[in-house]
Amino acid sequence: MEIIIYLLVAVFILLSIGLVYTLVKDFKEIVLGLVNMCKPQLFHPLTWLLSPIWFIGYALEKTFGWDIIEKYDGSDGLEKYSHTEILPFDFSMGDKYIIAKTSQKNVELLLKDFLDFCDGKLNIENFQIKNTDPITVQCPNQITFNDFSILTQHFCNDIEDSWGVFKSGRLDYYSYSDKKTVHNIVGQTGDGQKFSIYTLDDLYKEQHLKINDNLKVKKFDWNLINNGPLLKFK
Repeated sequence: MEIIIYLLVAVFILLSIGLVYTLVKDFKEIVLGLVNMCKPQLFHPLTWLLSPIWFIGYALEKTFGWDIIEKYDGSDGLEKYSHTEILPFDFSMGDKYIIAKTSQKNVELLLKDFLDFCDGKLNIENFQIKNTDPITVQCPNQITFNDFSILTQHFCNDIEDSWGVFKSGRLDYYSYSDKKTVHNIVGQTGDGQKFSIYTLDDLYKEQHLKINDNLKVKKFDWNLINNGPLLKFK
């Protein structure tokens, strides 16, 4: 019995030494990781409480040039993309869809998360979920441009292959959350114009796409719009 106790004590001591060694060896990376975990995220309320830690780290980096905040291709990810022109459109006069390669259950969970925070008077019954491949969600006509953009971003943050799609008689476009930055949505219109949407702008007033053909935009299967799952709603 005493041998077992000695063995357990020895294992505990070795584990403790290993833990201390790891903390000392990777102390900087651990601290930086904890700071970046405190970055405020819309659908994670706990990060709101911890966000002062992230803002302190951000301020220290800007003041002293320290490398604290996680970078997006060498930047802090907060930049707004430039544009060469603005393409206004009537968001209320088109159909809005979310397309995502995931399960219907996951879609329902993401919608519930979104509805807890969105500004519009929406509920889960307003959204039509079709178990197509990929999953297709038809959004209610009353959803605002702001809420639709946030919803697109929310899906893209959780599911890599997700898109927000707008379709009307005058304009079609697909969009997704840009992984190189935090607040930019990028996409392309049906006639090939590349654009961005900055989610911190006042999207209630600024219902337009910011055109910039120099943006890098990933390709989208337009068949999903022209003769794919979306037509199953008609």
